[in-house]
Amino acid sequence: MSELHFQPIKERGQEIINAILEVPEFASCGRKEVLPIRLACEEVVVNIISYAYPDDVSGYIDVDVEKTDNRIVICFRDGGRPFNPLEQESPDTNLSWDQREIGGLGIFLVVSKMDEVRYAYEDHQNVLTIEKEMNPQQ
Repeated sequence: MSELHFQPIKERGQEIINAILEVPEFASCGRKEVLPIRLACEEVVVNIISYAYPDDVSGYIDVDVEKTDNRIVICFRDGGRPFNPLEQESPDTNLSWDQREIGGLGIFLVVSKMDEVRYAYEDHQNVLTIEKEMNPQQ
C-alpha cells in the first residue's frame, strides 16, 4: 500500500494528481482502468483543494492507494469542513448545457466511473474511498 501526504495543498492540484498516479499500485493497470481513475482522482483532489478549507488555511490531503488481485482502492482524507458529496442531488443530465447549473458534475462523474464510492466522517476527517475493478485481460 502506498501512503501519500500533501500539505499545503493550495495550487498543487496537478502535482498531487500526478503523485497519486505514479504509485507502484498503478503499474499493472490497463488504460481502461487508468483513465476513469485519473478523472475520479482529479475531481476529488480539485474539490478538496477548492472547497474543503477556508481560504486562510493551507490544509492537507492524505491518500492511501491499495491494490488487491482485482481491485484498486483509493482513500482520500482531509481535515476540512465535514461534507458528504454522496448526499448531493445528482445533476439533471437531460438538460441542455445552457440550461444546467454550473458545477455539480464532479461527484456524479466519480460515482459513474468508479465501481464503489463511500464517504465517512471519522476522527474529524472527511474520508472518501473510491474503488475500481481491474480487468487482468487488458
